[in-house]
Amino acid sequence: LLGCMLQSLSRIPAAHPIKFGVGISAIKTSAADFVAQRVVEGRDTLDRRRTAIFFVWGAGYLGLVQYFIYVPTFTWLFPSAARFVALPWREKLACRAGQLDVLKQVGLDQFIHHPFMLFPCFYLVKETIEKPDAGAAAIWSEGRRKQLQNMREDCIVCWTTWIPAFLVNFSVMPMWGRVP
Repeated sequence: LLGCMLQSLSRIPAAHPIKFGVGISAIKTSAADFVAQRVVEGRDTLDRRRTAIFFVWGAGYLGLVQYFIYVPTFTWLFPSAARFVALPWREKLACRAGQLDVLKQVGLDQFIHHPFMLFPCFYLVKETIEKPDAGAAAIWSEGRRKQLQNMREDCIVCWTTWIPAFLVNFSVMPMWGRVP
């Protein structure tokens, strides 16, 4: 019975990739904020509003927006990507065109998407969390200022983690599994 239940549950991600990616992203992002508040910041009381905003950020941007970037958009830009991830390792190692497509996907993600889409959106959310009573113009202005001020450091930190991670992700994960 347990084996049957686990087998049924294992079909959910591929059958409902958007819902699964959104759910996983929301949970992991809000959990990361919970850990940051309790462990890193040493808070006794959780800022529930902040955690809720991170939940929404995880669901909305990291789950939904990135799904549409990594799956339909990258499928359109790199039509052989799904075929490449399905290849056995021996064939992947011989497929130069597929390897080049992986490098292009990582480059597009890390050198265009993150600096010019993800980080600006992140800093707007961050300013909204830190200054909930500020007006939209002040949030936009301060978010943009901080994003530009931190661009170099943010990109370097991002690249040290996500370039290796996405080299693996875009090489082996089925298209539906790229977000979670």
